[in-house]
Amino acid sequence: MHHKMNWNDKTVLVTGGTGSFGKKFAEIMLREFHPQKLIIFSRDELKQHEMRVAGYNHSSLRYFIGDVRDGVRLRRAF
Repeated sequence: MHHKMNWNDKTVLVTGGTGSFGKKFAEIMLREFHPQKLIIFSRDELKQHEMRVAGYNHSSLRYFIGDVRDGVRLRRAF
Protein backbone atom coordinates (compact mmCIF):
# COMPACT_ATOMS: atom_id res chain seq x y z
CA MET A 1 0.00 0.00 0.00
CA HIS A 2 1.39 3.41 -1.00
CA HIS A 3 0.38 6.52 0.97
CA LYS A 4 1.00 10.00 -0.32
CA MET A 5 2.21 12.41 2.37
CA ASN A 6 0.28 15.64 2.83
CA TRP A 7 2.90 18.40 3.08
CA ASN A 8 0.40 21.27 3.61
CA ASP A 9 0.71 21.09 7.39
CA LYS A 10 4.45 20.24 7.49
CA THR A 11 7.52 22.33 8.23
CA VAL A 12 10.61 21.33 6.23
CA LEU A 13 14.14 22.35 7.18
CA VAL A 14 16.74 22.26 4.38
CA THR A 15 20.34 22.41 5.58
CA GLY A 16 22.71 23.79 2.98
CA GLY A 17 19.60 25.37 1.50
CA THR A 18 21.42 27.87 -0.72
CA GLY A 19 23.47 25.22 -2.53
CA SER A 20 22.50 23.70 -5.86
CA PHE A 21 20.59 20.80 -4.26
CA GLY A 22 18.88 23.07 -1.72
CA LYS A 23 17.67 25.52 -4.35
CA LYS A 24 16.30 22.78 -6.61
CA PHE A 25 14.71 21.02 -3.62
CA ALA A 26 13.06 24.29 -2.54
CA GLU A 27 11.80 24.93 -6.06
CA ILE A 28 10.19 21.47 -6.30
CA MET A 29 8.75 21.59 -2.77
CA LEU A 30 7.13 24.98 -3.39
CA ARG A 31 5.85 24.09 -6.84
CA GLU A 32 4.56 20.57 -6.20
CA PHE A 33 4.16 19.88 -2.46
CA HIS A 34 3.27 23.24 -0.83
CA PRO A 35 4.63 22.79 2.71
CA GLN A 36 3.27 25.07 5.40
CA LYS A 37 6.80 26.32 6.03
CA LEU A 38 10.11 25.71 4.23
CA ILE A 39 13.19 26.82 6.15
CA ILE A 40 16.37 27.49 4.19
CA PHE A 41 19.25 26.99 6.64
CA SER A 42 22.75 28.02 5.53
CA ARG A 43 25.85 29.90 6.62
CA ASP A 44 25.90 32.43 3.79
CA GLU A 45 23.73 35.52 4.20
CA LEU A 46 24.67 36.80 0.74
CA LYS A 47 23.55 33.57 -0.93
CA GLN A 48 20.27 33.73 1.00
CA HIS A 49 19.76 37.28 -0.24
CA GLU A 50 20.61 36.25 -3.82
CA MET A 51 18.11 33.39 -3.57
CA ARG A 52 15.40 35.80 -2.41
CA VAL A 53 16.18 38.22 -5.26
CA ALA A 54 16.13 35.34 -7.77
CA GLY A 55 12.49 34.70 -6.90
CA TYR A 56 12.67 32.40 -3.89
CA ASN A 57 10.43 34.69 -1.86
CA HIS A 58 7.35 32.53 -1.40
CA SER A 59 5.23 33.29 1.68
CA SER A 60 6.04 29.89 3.22
CA LEU A 61 9.82 30.39 2.89
CA ARG A 62 11.93 31.33 5.89
CA TYR A 63 15.64 32.02 5.76
CA PHE A 64 17.81 31.10 8.74
CA ILE A 65 21.54 31.80 9.10
CA GLY A 66 23.50 29.06 10.82
CA ASP A 67 26.01 26.24 10.63
CA VAL A 68 25.07 22.60 11.18
CA ARG A 69 28.17 22.28 13.39
CA ASP A 70 26.58 24.78 15.82
CA GLY A 71 24.15 22.55 17.70
CA VAL A 72 22.48 25.40 19.59
CA ARG A 73 21.76 27.33 16.39
CA LEU A 74 20.56 24.18 14.60
CA ARG A 75 18.14 23.37 17.44
CA ARG A 76 16.87 26.94 17.29
CA ALA A 77 16.12 26.48 13.57
CA PHE A 78 14.06 23.40 14.43
